[in-house]
Amino acid sequence: MTIVKRSNQNISNPFDGSEMLLMAGESTGAGMITVADLFVDPGAKSVYHFYDNTEESIFVVEGDLEFRLGNKKFSASSGDCVLVPQGIGHGLENIGSTKARLIIVYPHPSPNREVLDDVEYENTSPPSSVFVRKNNEPFEFQPGISRYDMVGDFLGAKSTYISELIFEPGSIAPNHYHPSHEEAMFCLDGNLMAVYAKENGINLAEGDCFTCEIGIRHGIYNSSNNTATLLALHSTLNPPPRVDVD
Repeated sequence: MTIVKRSNQNISNPFDGSEMLLMAGESTGAGMITVADLFVDPGAKSVYHFYDNTEESIFVVEGDLEFRLGNKKFSASSGDCVLVPQGIGHGLENIGSTKARLIIVYPHPSPNREVLDDVEYENTSPPSSVFVRKNNEPFEFQPGISRYDMVGDFLGAKSTYISELIFEPGSIAPNHYHPSHEEAMFCLDGNLMAVYAKENGINLAEGDCFTCEIGIRHGIYNSSNNTATLLALHSTLNPPPRVDVD
């Protein structure tokens, strides 16, 4: 088990006007997934680049951004999620007036980035590889837990499945394990408790990330008096193979 505490992570600067915290990856002990928490200042712009060994998912927590994907240019806002296929050039720019926050997910412990020359872009609406929040409604996953499925084969993903789960006070996600893949759980908002193997009551504070290995019992519950939000990040396609346990 690896729980990465936000307060313990060093800040890096992947491009001018940005700050990033690595929450899961090869350096934290993860074997199948990388998760980063990225902040982008107004007007800041990443280079045009691609990954030759993994696809990438970019969840917009806060802000208004312009994305470049292949030869298309489109906007995405809070709650949207952009899937970038492996080998496809892309970049982003914060076109809003406030700092943007993004959660970046790769189903690989060590993504390999290559910089590209910029290309001519065509302005367009978000393509089919983008989850647009305003066009989707959550569904009930368990009593007191609503869920958005944001990335999976329905967006064209090859090895990523991402859900956002909103836990009401007292709600419980059943304990389970995954027989063939690693899962990272990022506490986006509020405070949650984690189960790992035979251990219960592991605190998962806002901004912390819990990565669970293959075959290990785990679960999440909300023992607080406030709503909390979790990102469930799977390094496999939906539905992720799972076995429910006590």
